[in-house]
Amino acid sequence: MSVIIEFEPAGRRIEAEPGQTVIQAARGMFTHESGGISAPCGGRGLCGRCRVRLVEGEFSPPNEVERRLLGRKGLDEGYRLACQAVIIGPAKVEIPPEALTGRQKLQLDGTDAAVVPEPAIKRYSIPLKTTSVDYPYSTWQQVEAFLAQNYGLSGLRIDPGLIGRVEALAGDDPITISIRGREITSAFLTGGMRKPVGLAVDLGTTKIAGFLVDLETGMTLAAEGILNPQIAYGEDVISRLAYALEGEEQYSRIVQVLREGLDRLLHALCGAAGVVPEDIEEAVIVGNTAMHHLLLRLPVNQLARSPYVPAVTLPLEIKARDLGLGMAFGAVAYLVPVVAGFVGGDHVAMILSSRIHEARGVTLGLDIGTNTEIVLARGGEMISCSCASGPAFEGAHIQQGMRAIDGAISRVEVADGGLKLHYETIGGSPPVGICGSGILDAVAGLYRAGVINYNGRLDVSHPRVRFNGERKAAEYVLVPSEESGFDRDVVITQKDISEIQLAKAAIAAGIKVLLEKAGLEEEDIEMVIVAGAFGTHLRLESAVAIGMLPDLPLERFQQVGNAAGAGARMILLSETERRRAEEIARNIKYIELAAMPEFSNNFLNQMRFPE
Repeated sequence: MSVIIEFEPAGRRIEAEPGQTVIQAARGMFTHESGGISAPCGGRGLCGRCRVRLVEGEFSPPNEVERRLLGRKGLDEGYRLACQAVIIGPAKVEIPPEALTGRQKLQLDGTDAAVVPEPAIKRYSIPLKTTSVDYPYSTWQQVEAFLAQNYGLSGLRIDPGLIGRVEALAGDDPITISIRGREITSAFLTGGMRKPVGLAVDLGTTKIAGFLVDLETGMTLAAEGILNPQIAYGEDVISRLAYALEGEEQYSRIVQVLREGLDRLLHALCGAAGVVPEDIEEAVIVGNTAMHHLLLRLPVNQLARSPYVPAVTLPLEIKARDLGLGMAFGAVAYLVPVVAGFVGGDHVAMILSSRIHEARGVTLGLDIGTNTEIVLARGGEMISCSCASGPAFEGAHIQQGMRAIDGAISRVEVADGGLKLHYETIGGSPPVGICGSGILDAVAGLYRAGVINYNGRLDVSHPRVRFNGERKAAEYVLVPSEESGFDRDVVITQKDISEIQLAKAAIAAGIKVLLEKAGLEEEDIEMVIVAGAFGTHLRLESAVAIGMLPDLPLERFQQVGNAAGAGARMILLSETERRRAEEIARNIKYIELAAMPEFSNNFLNQMRFPE
């Protein structure tokens, strides 16, 4: 018999089954933009980030995982881990601000290259004559004859399901049809003709960005972003692949929540643009290889284990309705080809929109995220790699890290030798944690101030550094409790600094390997393109200061925003750009860093901050 669990401050009431963990009961809440519980490790009891407080009711007794991660003080205050606490009866649960998934600041804009619209969808208006004894031709017979006689289009195919959606017997009203390649994909009375619309999607691990585009003018009609609802099953792709491999039911569930999220995004875009979903006749989706496979429900066993091989690297086309997208009946979704296990179609789209493939001088391109894709281009040749920079830049694995939502510290200025600092939060709210750009600023500032040494160790003699007995490690007090939004100090721990060192070392080592393979030095780089949401909001000075990015004049850097989303729109609008994207995917030389001893050596060397 189900019971009611109430979640505050979201004010959500859900039905749950006794025997479920709190995170299992709350997973449906991740289909919304706010109100869910952050679960970076996918609910496996590894991170301790899904902390909730039991206000009323009863859960199962705390287990060893909770005792270890919450400590006696946390348990005495009523806190539990949502992935471990088992529901017994009705309960009220408080989600602390640092564990609450709120509306995130999502990066949608990117630098668009000029594209002349030449979409895959072509429209034709067909005059009809009423079917009669004297003229015994059905609607589709007249369409076929008209196209052959006037446009030389013969041998066309038609989606069988579309036939019954148009009256078999013709009247005097003209009809408009859409043709994609050799297939008729849509048909409607010309009198009700609306503009042809396409959907472009950048399918990220954390965020999904969607764009509705007028296929005739190239104008973007609406842009929206949502959190990827698969976050409930882990913040990184390996956690999600592991969940999918637990069984058919699990794989079906993680695919379904993603497809439902995409369809909700589609309807939100339509509402913003004032169009109906049936107007959307083409979709282009770019994403990393794991998201690509999980959307299409492709085999992932070989992708989750070394040597991390994709099931397919060809461009794929699938009926949008087969992905659960409520578009025009015959609409097709085009999936941009992936390159390798950790270099996907989003990287191809980023290269396309940034025109890195056309660069004559030495150009370095980075799309920074949980996995950072790096490309080095010179004279039309491209070599690429992917490094597991980890989710620290999304706020995960940081003690008080969070995504870029209200209350997250996003910028930090360190002054007076680390005794004073100025910070900014998203939304101007009191701070409840710190997001990726903020932690990067803080670490860089504290390093420059001498509070952190080149090995990444905190100076324990500094007035704002203290020893945390429970964690048995030093921590820097960034915001005292009286200034914070949740009655506790916001701190940067020694482990947080180590996480940033790991992330920056992976990126820096990846860049070094590519340069070595090309026989180049850092100073040979003429342009550095930095893409992605984190790449847009990071301060270049901070990234250079800790050695994450090459020590080059700042005028050589260009931050281009959501270049993958811009590339997806270009591919949607132009068949020429689509062919270019496919050529880019074929021509990239991929380097598997895990198989290279020099990467390990470079990685260890890059762990230190530059002296």
